Amino acid sequence: MATEQTRAQSTSFLGAGLGPDTGGAPSSPRIAVTWADTAPSHEAWFHAELDALTTSAVAAVERAGGAVVVLDAADRLHAGALLSPLAEWDGLLVMGGGDVDPVLYDGDPDHPTVSGVDENADAFEASAVVQALETGRPVLGICRGLQVINVALGGSLHEDLGADGIHRNHADPTGPMVLHEVTIEPGTRLATALGGSAIVVSGHHQAAARVGAGLRVAATAPDGVIEALEAEDPARWLVAVQWHPEDPQTEAAQLDAIMRTFVAACREKRSPTASTEAAPRATRQIQESTR
Repeated sequence: MATEQTRAQSTSFLGAGLGPDTGGAPSSPRIAVTWADTAPSHEAWFHAELDALTTSAVAAVERAGGAVVVLDAADRLHAGALLSPLAEWDGLLVMGGGDVDPVLYDGDPDHPTVSGVDENADAFEASAVVQALETGRPVLGICRGLQVINVALGGSLHEDLGADGIHRNHADPTGPMVLHEVTIEPGTRLATALGGSAIVVSGHHQAAARVGAGLRVAATAPDGVIEALEAEDPARWLVAVQWHPEDPQTEAAQLDAIMRTFVAACREKRSPTASTEAAPRATRQIQESTR
């Protein structure tokens, strides 16, 4: 399970194969996968679901030829692990989880539907996103991952989409997620991978509102909710989906298509070049909150 993989691998992230190269490029791009494994705000059923989804995503990355290290974003011991110049990693996958703290996007921290917030995970994953972008590493976000990316780049979220939306199993939040269609924008990386539309599996009550700097909308749901974001700059590989391609209800080909293009980008970007782009204010707030 992903929980066991997290504890076994994250402690050796700077170790053999994931530390400084000792001569010769490894055969597989090294993908850092983050999720809040030990977040105390997560209920047992939610943790089990996240664990299973992470396990599914990890398997897909490996099928696509990537080497995975899973990191517990909620563990303070891992703070800054991806920021070290000794850390050798080629791409970042930010998985699903609890809500991003509304304080970080000038939202309402007292909103009654906000749940599962973990400040350590917010800080860890937002700083990892910025580090990846500043060093040219590809980034893929799933569900909460999209929201972390958007907030890290100065965007905001809708704290709740309401009790009648199409994006969540309102009758039983602990049960199966729901299916709906998304329309994918022409000319996007997602369109290349999946075509002009897709049937997706969703389980979210939040969504991107103001789009972060350097991002564009890549897919929308029938009700207009943003379902995917991508980097505006074609030279920068960043894709984030609000749905769960790793859920077992999703057609397997969809997950594999996304992971193949992600891992291929990570393989291509093995030697990242630093960017001089400054981190937006929202990200500075997240990073400073852990000092």
